[in-house]
Amino acid sequence: MAETLKLSMTCGPYDRAQALIDGTIQPEGIELDITVDSDDVRRQERSVRGDFDVVEFFTGAYIADLPQRTLGFTAIPIFVKRMFRHAYMYRNRHSGVQGPVDLNGKRVGLQTWITSAAVWAKGILEDEYGVDLASIQWVAWQPVRLPDWQAPDWLKIEVAPAGSSQFDLLAAGEIDAGITTELWAPDAHPAIDFLIKDPYRAERDYFRRTGFFPIMHTLLVRTSILERHPWVARSLYDAWEASKRACYARQDWERIHMTSLWYRGLWEEERATAGGDIYPWGFRKSRLELERLLNYCHRQGLTPRLYQPEELFWPSMLDT
Repeated sequence: MAETLKLSMTCGPYDRAQALIDGTIQPEGIELDITVDSDDVRRQERSVRGDFDVVEFFTGAYIADLPQRTLGFTAIPIFVKRMFRHAYMYRNRHSGVQGPVDLNGKRVGLQTWITSAAVWAKGILEDEYGVDLASIQWVAWQPVRLPDWQAPDWLKIEVAPAGSSQFDLLAAGEIDAGITTELWAPDAHPAIDFLIKDPYRAERDYFRRTGFFPIMHTLLVRTSILERHPWVARSLYDAWEASKRACYARQDWERIHMTSLWYRGLWEEERATAGGDIYPWGFRKSRLELERLLNYCHRQGLTPRLYQPEELFWPSMLDT
């Protein structure tokens, strides 16, 4: 590797990315110009426009684009954001919905059909709670903006009125439940409660049974760059891993010094459950979880066929 490439990258202001953002860690052979943006939607829109060479991207949207590959990017197995979604499903207390089992035949809101959060939440509702996704009238706040995408025949979905708020409609009972990435419980509105009782206990149980820490966002690299400089994939992967390890070291110190009541106990619980690498990256560690996500995407009509995990990534990354 005789050259230094200048590449632009965008991501959120995450602790696991901080060493990259402040320059403590630098990818070998690459000079990164990093744009930090906490707004997921704006960052996604700029990425689609081609403003950056390396992007944190919604995994659901990336998978839904696989049949056309219009984005011009290819993933490497750095899963920039992982989140459980049990605590991001809500109900109207007066709707007759007491839990997931009551969702069949109801009106349920979501931000968009293909967002990663919604894909995981719908899959979990179907697999874990027996919800019939085809029985629900879905209300989306954004249409699916993908060339040639066709909703499956069984899907009943409408776009919410322009200017409306999913939160306001749920509070008013115009939808019975909602899936979002926002914090609406426990105390945002007296009519709104968690859909799953004690969702944090449910998340712990789900993780212990499945080992899945749901993948939300994945790192993508412009495909033309990887074709010209295939070493870039490994350099970026190693740098992100090093940045994450620096985050772990800082958290170890914060275990005692964090401005928090229970951080030490939570830190020790997490490590006892998940081991030292609580935020796993790499293809092999995540293969089963990727298979589940791809299965959800196919079942929910994001893709016309079932893709395999190997089809998501730049080939040299399959040994990670």
